[in-house]
Amino acid sequence: MKTFEYQDKGGYFAIVAGSLERHAAAELGEIGATVRREVPRGVYFSCDQETLYRVLYSSRLIQRVLAPLATFACPDEQALYSQARALIDWTSLFPVDTSFGIRANVSSDRIRHSLYAGQRLKDAICDSFRAKTGRRPDFSTKQAPVNFNLRVQSGRATISLDLTGVSMHKRGYRKSAGAAPLQETLAAALIRLSGWDGGRKLLDPMCGSGTILAEALMHYCRIPAGYLRPDSGLQFLPDHKPELLARVKAAADAAIRALPEGLIEGSDLSAVNVQTTRDNLSLLPGGEEVKLETSRFQELGLERGRCVVTNPPYGVRLENSRGAELLYNELGDFLKQKCPDSESYILCGDKNLVPQLRLRAHWKKNLKNADLDVVLAKIVVR
Repeated sequence: MKTFEYQDKGGYFAIVAGSLERHAAAELGEIGATVRREVPRGVYFSCDQETLYRVLYSSRLIQRVLAPLATFACPDEQALYSQARALIDWTSLFPVDTSFGIRANVSSDRIRHSLYAGQRLKDAICDSFRAKTGRRPDFSTKQAPVNFNLRVQSGRATISLDLTGVSMHKRGYRKSAGAAPLQETLAAALIRLSGWDGGRKLLDPMCGSGTILAEALMHYCRIPAGYLRPDSGLQFLPDHKPELLARVKAAADAAIRALPEGLIEGSDLSAVNVQTTRDNLSLLPGGEEVKLETSRFQELGLERGRCVVTNPPYGVRLENSRGAELLYNELGDFLKQKCPDSESYILCGDKNLVPQLRLRAHWKKNLKNADLDVVLAKIVVR
């Protein structure tokens, strides 16, 4: 029986948000995978099937995991079509009555349009089904049960099966969101970079829709990132083992622990934001134990030994640059006056805002929030 590339080489590809490659590679190693190579916005890794299932269910920093089906020389669209038909038995992957989708990424001198490349792959899949069964599956531009990834670069193409379908940053707890919500994977990275382990109370004084609080809760309580996520794609792997996946999930769920009351706190000046945060957290185990209040951060009480992690508004969320400077001035005053013996991690939308805290940054790390360059600044107040 013909095998696919991921079976022959035991390798997979993790799609990662820009700036998180190194951290995602470290997380993969902690889960038990072997990291082969980091590339911009991705990590190549290998692992056994049980570890793959743990990665899919538990990773907080990865956005997608792809199982390569075939890689081949691809000088033009005709080669893409013919090789996709010749190298892959599509009817062995999914039934004809199941709709499918394609995500294409093209960087090639001869093939320049991702949509057209995706169209040619779609034609190859549909024609393969029609030749074998007399019918063709439906193609969906929205979320389909089975999704394929096409990457064409430097004259070579790789076709992969997307193992979760929905992006892994979509945890499933976000009922609603405010303006410019922080992506879950970046929020998880903030918690990871802070080193917070529950030894201090964690506070987000500008919590918005509560993404940082939710990721802190999931981190401390050991709630798997895929706990609420409706994945689709893994079941189409030819060697998928449902019983093994169920055991991996059961073992991870058994490790979930309770959140001590008051260990995680959040506030926002908007009552609507606070209610949104409460609604989102209610979907997670322990979410009701997160302390929330409607308040300007300037009016919060003094407490020693905090770990502050926050993403202050900037850009489109403020009327002008002067408003951002004043906000950061006041945030720096709050940290100095209300958070003695504390560590704070401030995600600044502009590196020029860091000095506006008027506190020395212990370190600064360059990150990406979508396509926006941002800076995470660690502030230590003694």
